[in-house]
Amino acid sequence: MAHAMKFVDVGQGKSVFEVRNETGTARMTRLSVYPGIDILYMDAHIQEFSCYAHPLPGVFAINHCEEGRIECNFRNGEYLYMGQGDMCLGWRGKAEYCHTVFFPSSHYHGISLIFNVPEAQPLLDNLLAEDRIDLTALCNRFCCDSDFGIIMEENRDMKHLFYELYHVPEKIQKRYYRLKILETLLFLSVIENIPVSNQTFFSKSQVETVKSIQLEITQTLKGRITIEELSDRYQIAPTTLKKCFKGVYGKSIYQYLKDFRISEAKRQLMMTDDTILAIANRVGYENCSKFAVAFQKKTGMLPKDYRRMYCK
Repeated sequence: MAHAMKFVDVGQGKSVFEVRNETGTARMTRLSVYPGIDILYMDAHIQEFSCYAHPLPGVFAINHCEEGRIECNFRNGEYLYMGQGDMCLGWRGKAEYCHTVFFPSSHYHGISLIFNVPEAQPLLDNLLAEDRIDLTALCNRFCCDSDFGIIMEENRDMKHLFYELYHVPEKIQKRYYRLKILETLLFLSVIENIPVSNQTFFSKSQVETVKSIQLEITQTLKGRITIEELSDRYQIAPTTLKKCFKGVYGKSIYQYLKDFRISEAKRQLMMTDDTILAIANRVGYENCSKFAVAFQKKTGMLPKDYRRMYCK
């Protein structure tokens, strides 16, 4: 897929670049916090783009997903997913590192703390003195089974650890980031019971099948297709279909379709002058009353009020 990547801002210790293609845009902001330690923010409203990076020996990253969902496509053909609140650690020194990304919901906000160990270790030794943290040992502890590391589910401590990184007043950003880097490393160095998420790797054929199914069900909102029908049509066992679909999109097929119908209805309420009944029918509801109940449950307001509020 063709895309254009360009720098949009370069300043002291900061670089911002954007990716644009036919599926949307993504903006990445990289900030230098300490020598050998950077923070990378990603704000994506895009479906997919290629981001192959050459192996970086001695470099590892701590990645956190604030919102949305991201697919990591490894060179060995396996796929892994991170959703809201998930965190992972991984070395970037092997060629197998993720080289393409896909955003199942075309929406993702996340952060990466990037450590160049040969540069960062001496600095941290000076800062922490007797509380020295061995960065190589820290990352290896979480990457005992693979170079990519593990996916950790969010708990109260993890939420506190990352939440503030997304909400820092600009005037104190750099000083605050320095404190948060140290806090994050200290926390991870002493964590005992690692809350590992039940993440599953999926094969390329499984992922491609599920994406084809997602395309079909979102293009035929007026119809009612059963799991059994999809299973027969795409030659995938019902149990595997349900597990893989939830793994890719973070929701069951039923919940995904329910949310998609309301999302599409919101778009049509804002972008068209069509009647509410016509929109309700197009997104799969037989009448206005059922549509209004579902819409209000999801958005907190009736369709007519939503249109009035957002189409002034």
